[in-house]
Amino acid sequence: MPKIAVDAQERKQQYKILKGKAEVVLFTHRPTWHYRQYIPKERRYVTRSLETTDLDQAREDAIELFYALQKELDESGVPAKSEVLIKDLLKQWVRENEDKQRTGQITSTTLRAKTGSLEGPISIYLLKQLGLKTIGQIKKDTFLGYRTWRITEGWKYTNSPWGKVVPKDSTVKRDLTHVKDWFANFLIPKGYTTVVPTIEKIVIRQDQLDANPPIPLEPDWRIIYTYLRRWVNDGIKHPNPRVHYWRECFRHFVLISYQSGTRPKELVGEIEKIRTVDADGKSAVEQKIRCGLQWQDVEVDMATHVNEESGKEFEYPEATLYIRESKTGLPRQVPCNVGKFFIRWRQFCNEYRHDEGLPPLKKTDYVFFNPYTNRPYSYTHFFRTWDDMREVLKNKLSPIRSNQKYTIYSLRSSYITNQIEEGKDVYLIKKLTGHSLELLHRHYDRSDVLKRRAEATARTYSKTERRPNAVDLENLASVNTGKSSAPTDDVLDAEN
Repeated sequence: MPKIAVDAQERKQQYKILKGKAEVVLFTHRPTWHYRQYIPKERRYVTRSLETTDLDQAREDAIELFYALQKELDESGVPAKSEVLIKDLLKQWVRENEDKQRTGQITSTTLRAKTGSLEGPISIYLLKQLGLKTIGQIKKDTFLGYRTWRITEGWKYTNSPWGKVVPKDSTVKRDLTHVKDWFANFLIPKGYTTVVPTIEKIVIRQDQLDANPPIPLEPDWRIIYTYLRRWVNDGIKHPNPRVHYWRECFRHFVLISYQSGTRPKELVGEIEKIRTVDADGKSAVEQKIRCGLQWQDVEVDMATHVNEESGKEFEYPEATLYIRESKTGLPRQVPCNVGKFFIRWRQFCNEYRHDEGLPPLKKTDYVFFNPYTNRPYSYTHFFRTWDDMREVLKNKLSPIRSNQKYTIYSLRSSYITNQIEEGKDVYLIKKLTGHSLELLHRHYDRSDVLKRRAEATARTYSKTERRPNAVDLENLASVNTGKSSAPTDDVLDAEN
């Protein structure tokens, strides 16, 4: 609670008005007088700045403010919930979600998405663009103009990892989903409002859904594969050995992702910040490692494969990855043909650690962590390296029928597309990737149309199909109906 100032005689600068119903006070850290009213039921004060340093003026303004505020209080003297500030309710909802994340009910990714939307564009739209203050000022049509504002003006006031960019419809739709969540699971249940705002329906076009186009084996994947091999070899010449390590790390991450369909976070992990509160009410932020593949989560076995052309058998190293934490919260196993990449990467790591004087790897060490910190490389490091590669190859890579560029997530969509085109069961792919059936069916439908091209394009030329028994209703005079054995209308009438 703010400390009340005192005068030269050590008397508190605190004066009651209206027979003690309220008071004007001067705080030590603020130069102006303030109105203050105690709310017994809530055991707290309602405080407003009077914006004046003159005591007499402050008393007059306080009396007017008292009567004005009564419109915002219910019969028990408690402030009406509809008059609670929007900014305060946004903060409360964020804190509740921080508690959910701390107790494992939601992930740090979900928390970041909610916080980013509500404290970012949603807050700017309500408080600055519309000039609203209290929750009671939000009406049913308040959010109908949000999409237009977000795309035309709102992007200028928000930042993203890629700078100030016009958001896609999928981003706007995500913002509005968080708004609905705020109303449905916080504002309405707690009685702050009864309004259910109308949310504009946003239809996401298919080209936006294909934001991570799959990389075909020929020619684009071969181009990327060849580039990465040369890029790593160039890194050997660099005077700083950490450069070579990072390039090998990134290369093997890409190779394994392309043939396992894992999400980037599932392999590389992330640092999650969790807010904790002790018994005294003091909060602190702790850091915890989430996701990430450990060496004990990788099993490699030699398996017998058969060459389809020659029929000869050969031995090939397969790997089974145990994904402990996934987006859906469910662990899963991923058998895949990436055993040789793990063998080669482990051999490199062992030799590198020996040469650099680092301790040997343990089973609990992470596969793609920074060996000097035992912490994950930042997502930004991976994404920027991918973008740099894409920029170098921009004249060679060309996603088919898509205005989008290949992304790191294209590695995952490539695996799914390749599995579908090889005829794998969609339910098996669901188990391997942890994807929803709805999304997999979209991939499947696109691939199925291409596979059935011959069926779709088959035509019979120079031949007109005829219906020998067709009746021309436009030329009934030429129709010879012959003798009919069907009952006449009279007979039908008699039978009824």
